[in-house]
Formats: sequence, C-alpha cells, structure tokens
Amino acid sequence: MYQKKSVVAFLDGDRAGGFILKELKSVVKVDVELRADEGIEVEELTPQRVADILKDTAEKMHEQSAETKIVNEDDKALSDAIGKVYPNLNETLESVALDTDNNQLFKIPISELVGKLPTQSGIKYLVLDGIITQRLLDSAKQSGIKYIVGHRIANLSNRDDVILKTFTELGIT
Repeated sequence: MYQKKSVVAFLDGDRAGGFILKELKSVVKVDVELRADEGIEVEELTPQRVADILKDTAEKMHEQSAETKIVNEDDKALSDAIGKVYPNLNETLESVALDTDNNQLFKIPISELVGKLPTQSGIKYLVLDGIITQRLLDSAKQSGIKYIVGHRIANLSNRDDVILKTFTELGIT
C-alpha cells in the first residue's frame, strides 16, 4: 500500500521519536518527517498545535494529488474520449467499447465482456468499470483493441500490443 501513497511520519519530539523514525525508515520510504515540539510527545499536543504542524504538509499533498498526470498529447485525447463515457459508466460494473471516432459500439456487463470480444471488430477503446485482468487482456488482443481503461490493472504477465491506463492516470478520478 505505501508504495503508491505518500508516507508522513508524525513523531514525538523526544529521543524515542528519533528511534521510532530510524526503525520506520528501515521498513518504508518516509516522504515527510514531522516532529512534535522538542521534548514533547504527540499525545501531549493540543489539537490546534497538531493542526498547525500538519497544515503545510496537508496543503502540499492536496495540491500534488489535484494535479493531473497527463504526460503527452496521446493521453490528452484518450482522457477526453474516456471522460465523456466515465460518468455514465462509473459504479455500473459495465463496459463500453468505442471505435476510432469515439462512437459507442456496445455497452454490456463486465461478466459478459470476455465472451463478446471475439465476435467484435473495429474497437479502439475498451472502457470498463472494473479491473483489467489477464483474461480480459488476452481476449482484447485477439480482437485488435488498442486501449483498455479501467479502475485498476491486475498483475499481468504479458501486456504487449495493448495500452493499459487507469482513470486516475488519465486525470479522470
């Protein structure tokens, strides 16, 4: 979990805080280190003092998460196309297939998707309200699909020929 998130260590201002930080750093990468006032334990701080210490860090982290992660123009075009479909697709457990002109070819439940793909052609984008799995990817390759977008990407052994993205990577969620 910590590999995809920022780790903030908020520690006591005494010697014990230093020892805890050292041990914590041996296990995870700490992105931000915050300490209570010198000689004070975190439990002894007032809620207002805790808010003051955390304020700048919280603002910086919020700004970073608000920034979109669109890297190039290809992702921008993809993001625009998928952004139009996403509001009607989110939390439906369905999938939508789009052609090269972003026209919807079909919308079906994800449970029927792997069986339907081999009978289809002309699909450029496959957008799903779910996880991109190896079984789905293999079926999409056979159908000539170029892009698959979903909420998450499972651990896949072979990603060749198909570009996989998440809604978060495209700045949609």
